[in-house]
Amino acid sequence: MNYRVSAAAQRDLDEIFVYWAKRASLEVADRLVDSISERFWLLGEYPAAGKPSGNMGRGVKCFPAGKYLIYYRKTRRGTDILHIFYGARNQGHAFGRVKRRK
Repeated sequence: MNYRVSAAAQRDLDEIFVYWAKRASLEVADRLVDSISERFWLLGEYPAAGKPSGNMGRGVKCFPAGKYLIYYRKTRRGTDILHIFYGARNQGHAFGRVKRRK
């Protein structure tokens, strides 16, 4: 099964990269983004792997990637990767902030 990374999820990955590149190094940031992105194929193949997060939206599931959470939704075309947020962050607030930002 296929997966698609939304523009919002790509922005999230870019923000994660910049954050860690400034605080640690380009290598650390690159490895972290790669480790998160490596889970996308798994979610494409096994979309039932995550935990339901209906409070974030209809059909939305959540899957951990280290200290980050990947939010995604199964569609007819495959799996849509919606967002990636730091796990310690208030997830409802993060989703609400993203919706207002659009």
